[in-house]
Amino acid sequence: MSGHSSHSRSLRDALKTVRMDLDRRLALEGRRPNALRYLGLMFRRGGMAVTLFRLLDWTHERKFRLVSKLGHLALFYLTRTEIHSGARIGPGLVLPDIGGVGLPAFCDIGRNCTFTGPALLTLGGMEGVNLSADRIVLGDDCVIGSYVRIIGAVTLGNGTQVKPSSVVMTSFPKEGYLVSGIPARRRVVLPIERIRRWSPLRAEFTQE
Repeated sequence: MSGHSSHSRSLRDALKTVRMDLDRRLALEGRRPNALRYLGLMFRRGGMAVTLFRLLDWTHERKFRLVSKLGHLALFYLTRTEIHSGARIGPGLVLPDIGGVGLPAFCDIGRNCTFTGPALLTLGGMEGVNLSADRIVLGDDCVIGSYVRIIGAVTLGNGTQVKPSSVVMTSFPKEGYLVSGIPARRRVVLPIERIRRWSPLRAEFTQE
């Protein structure tokens, strides 16, 4: 899993990550990047949300507190998405245009992760959770379906797919798992390269 951890990033670095997010969204839709398509994505909730988050992440690192506070209000009201300062999220993030994704400060999300609909990650009131130390960890290339809940200090390995309406309360640290249910259980294991070649925005959600 590879999020970011540097506190010396420039604004150019933040904008580069925005471009990586938007490039992946276009690739999943089967479209080539160009200036007009970038602009079009920024007027859709998913593209607007990742753009605002990357810029707000940079202002948070620079301790521009007022800008960050106002920006997070704009993020929520314009995109119906909540991503709290402190969340560490790798490039290639794709968020749904419907909004409804909630990502807390205590989450680490890897590269090229996709949320196909509303979803919530929270430590919740799970027994034994240490709110000052525990984190929710998603590996690279994870796909989180609509109306998924991930509750507690859960770790998901690279390429984990969580089917819609599932509730994940235990870790699945090995790569390539497809999980579903309430509570979620492993259904099948898939080759990681197969998952990376598949577009959750253009095909059926699962690869069973």
